[in-house]
Amino acid sequence: MNTPDRNSPLTLEDISRRKAELLVQIRQHQQEMGRLGKQLTAPLRPAANRGNSIVRAFNTSLAVIDGIKTGIKLMRSFRNAFGKRYR
Repeated sequence: MNTPDRNSPLTLEDISRRKAELLVQIRQHQQEMGRLGKQLTAPLRPAANRGNSIVRAFNTSLAVIDGIKTGIKLMRSFRNAFGKRYR
């Protein structure tokens, strides 16, 4: 990335060149974010055997239970923070 000297004035060419460089960087970041998003939301591969299937179901159920417990704790803390008048 070529940056002009502090003493030299900016020209329209410098600004347009910098704009083009930033646009390329933005497009690269968008592609990377899209790739990562697809990777995160891709469906799980089928389990290779019955043991893996059981372990995956167990992990999923634990994650759901943990989410419910966290939600209940948050609700209680909000209720305590705002007092009993909002019940």
